[in-house]
Amino acid sequence: MMTTPPGRQAGIAVLTAILVVAIATVLAVNLLWQTSVGLTRTENLLLQDQARQYDLGGEEFARFGLAEDYRDDGENGSDTIQENWAKPLAFDVEAGKLEGYLQDQQGRFNLNGLIGKDGKRIEEVRDQFQRLLLLLPLERPLDEGTAAALADATVDWIDPGTDVEAVGAEDDQYTGRQPPYRPANFWLVSTSELLAVEGYTAEIYAALQPHVTALPPPPTDGQSWTLNVNTATDLVLASLLPNLSALDVEPFVNGAYDDAADFKTDFPGSEGISPKIPLGVGSNWFLLTVTASIGTAQSTMYSLLERSRDVVRTRLRTFDAN
Repeated sequence: MMTTPPGRQAGIAVLTAILVVAIATVLAVNLLWQTSVGLTRTENLLLQDQARQYDLGGEEFARFGLAEDYRDDGENGSDTIQENWAKPLAFDVEAGKLEGYLQDQQGRFNLNGLIGKDGKRIEEVRDQFQRLLLLLPLERPLDEGTAAALADATVDWIDPGTDVEAVGAEDDQYTGRQPPYRPANFWLVSTSELLAVEGYTAEIYAALQPHVTALPPPPTDGQSWTLNVNTATDLVLASLLPNLSALDVEPFVNGAYDDAADFKTDFPGSEGISPKIPLGVGSNWFLLTVTASIGTAQSTMYSLLERSRDVVRTRLRTFDAN
């Protein structure tokens, strides 16, 4: 029977001990690493949640400010970007900052206004939208045919019927895509839905987005939300009549009219503006963008606010892209 020399036995014992220590060290390092990752993840989640709570606080502040603006102006008051509600605000909060601003949505073209209560397109509004598309500052500006196709495709996307507009798009154009889908045939909830509509590209949408909105229909049949001429963008003002440019309407951008009649008195050719495009100087709808930065976490929230007299309600809230 052979035996292992004492020296060799001692060497094996040392190697075994080193191996055990090495394995224990690896396990300990891995445990510490997992614990550190878990703590960091938990900390980030807590900071993110805290940032979102600050976002909601910013929303409450905006609602209060809009209600106060109504009470200050009175029922027949106008809304302009010279007022306090239109000024961006920034607050220092615990371990971070809260920033936010409001945008008047009635200073934009309401895409849902393309369709009347009867589910049919409003011709004059559709023509205004085509003019707006032609005014977009694109690398290659749209021609009449392309703008008409986009306008009709947008109408088809919203209207409840399946009949195709003159150069529009219905089920056939969408069910053949990968993946296939169908048009909504309902009011737009977000302007970003345009990216799913036939003919729109990322470039076209990026140029159009600052000038459009998607508002729910008014509660009264046969009415449309008025366009606030005081806060309307340059391209929206230029789209009121044919053959106008952003330069032509520059004197009327960021106005301070107390009455739409005063605006029409000053605006050249205003007698040609269709009554189907109602003008006003006050607003009910505002979009709040608020960003909270807490430590390494950042949260941006978009809230669509409706003001009815001095009551302000949140109608849509999202933490995704608006």
